[in-house]
Amino acid sequence: MLQRAKEAGKTRFIGYSGDRNDSVFAVSTGLFDTLQTSCNIADQQPIVTSLPAAVERNMGVIAKRPIANAAWNEPAVGTYGRPYWERLQKLDFSFLKLSSDEIASIALRFTLAQPGVCTAIVGTKNPSRWKQNADLLSAGPLEPELISAIRNRWIERSSDDWIGQT
Repeated sequence: MLQRAKEAGKTRFIGYSGDRNDSVFAVSTGLFDTLQTSCNIADQQPIVTSLPAAVERNMGVIAKRPIANAAWNEPAVGTYGRPYWERLQKLDFSFLKLSSDEIASIALRFTLAQPGVCTAIVGTKNPSRWKQNADLLSAGPLEPELISAIRNRWIERSSDDWIGQT
């Protein structure tokens, strides 16, 4: 259906949104022009699973949850951000001791620094946050040493079941 719509000129691009092995499979089909997947400081599996294949296929990549649901602010038990908060406790990044805006800036710039990531969706219920979120990028690109430190900590401390938002 989507392929026919594209062939008929009703849409220029079609995309897939998902995580885990489903996103890897979607990329491998060659049917999609874009991939929307979770990628952030608390969810780095796509950096080695789906992003390299998406880059190889010249797909556009949209990072969802690029600031990890701002889970450094402890969410209530049972809330959507809780799994990321638990991961961040185990990862114990040193920058998590900074102000919330500084953490968000590092988190967003980390996500956007990943090869293949073209753009990110920073969700908010508060429209005034849109400008604040854009301002998070004013510090410029994240230093390669910090990107490496974040990746290395993930490699050292993450668990195989830390794939996608649960």
